[in-house]
Amino acid sequence: MARDDDNDPQDPAEEQALAAAAMAAAPSAAAREPVGPEQTAKGPARFGRFLKASWAELQRVQWPDRRQVGQATAVVLGFVVVAGAYLGLADQVAERFVDIIL
Repeated sequence: MARDDDNDPQDPAEEQALAAAAMAAAPSAAAREPVGPEQTAKGPARFGRFLKASWAELQRVQWPDRRQVGQATAVVLGFVVVAGAYLGLADQVAERFVDIIL
């Protein structure tokens, strides 16, 4: 069986590249501003900052495309069908077992 080393998650070079990308994407502690008394204000200004920060975070999200959503939905529905069949069968077996006992 052939092995594809390009997609091997254990590859040290790939792990280093992923770690470097993660570090570059994360904001450093020095880049963050300290929270001062003016940033802990209450009221409409605080709510406005919350909405602005929420919108900025939503812009960073990698939203799935239509194909990915369809695949995930199919997986969930498939699991629901399998779990429902299993639980239905287990219920029938348990019902017959209880009827035998009673």
